[in-house]
Amino acid sequence: MSNLIIRPLKDTDRDRWWELWQGYIEFYQASVADEVSETTWARLLDGNEPAFGRVAEHPDHGVIAIMNYVLHLNLWTTKPVCYLEDLFTDPNVRGQGAGRALIESLEETGKEEGWHRIYWMTAKDNTTARTLYDKLATETQWVRYDINL
Repeated sequence: MSNLIIRPLKDTDRDRWWELWQGYIEFYQASVADEVSETTWARLLDGNEPAFGRVAEHPDHGVIAIMNYVLHLNLWTTKPVCYLEDLFTDPNVRGQGAGRALIESLEETGKEEGWHRIYWMTAKDNTTARTLYDKLATETQWVRYDINL
């Protein structure tokens, strides 16, 4: 999709962000309490938090994709590390370049700001997204384990 504008999330994006956020949660067959989603939204706009949001906007279609990410320290480097936590494109325009444009914009920022790495995870069976990810990044051998508290 041409003419995409990649830009930081702004407060006027709230309704569309919420809609795409809910789509993302549903895609992963998960549930997130509204209170948590409200806190996430607030954190993404709070300049004192290490959480950030970007959108892909098309002049004719408005915001079509969202990306949420977190910068954090890493004890193996002196540079910040970026965890791309959430990426979701409206299913009606999926596969037309919005996800790629968002990831590439993050990579550009990381190079400009001297980050060490950008990383993310996805479900093993998310083959559509993994087709894109395989073109943009290197799949690692790491396996994730969780202790839910």
